[in-house]
Amino acid sequence: MTDKHEKHDKHAEAKAEPKAAPKEAAPQPFPFTGSINEPQTVSLPLPQGTEVPKPAISGLEPAECAIGDADFTLVVSGDNFFADSVINFAGHDEPTTFADGTLSTGVKPSLWVDPVTVEVIIKNGPESSAPASFEFTAPAARSKRK
Repeated sequence: MTDKHEKHDKHAEAKAEPKAAPKEAAPQPFPFTGSINEPQTVSLPLPQGTEVPKPAISGLEPAECAIGDADFTLVVSGDNFFADSVINFAGHDEPTTFADGTLSTGVKPSLWVDPVTVEVIIKNGPESSAPASFEFTAPAARSKRK
């Protein structure tokens, strides 16, 4: 009886249909459905013929803060922002949130020691905006109480 089952199983395997070859994915328009925001990089090269819109910054809110101020959310407004766009703040790609057509990220003024102006750039994969300026100002003078 065991021999019949073994023969039956071998016979079934011989008649099994071959697996279909995987289909090649069609190129997707930008932005891709897979996030380029994790881990803040995009795989290059992009599929041939993919046009990536160049982002443009129209404003920063706020555009400055004093060193030592409380942490806050920087909101960047502009054009051609997507869920996969990334804020580059002072040369570093930052965790970025996209909502209502704007981008935002957290800023920690306590990490800065000296007054300085830094660049804010938006990246859409290989395309980058022109830089906008964000200023860290000297902390306000504190009055001495007697």
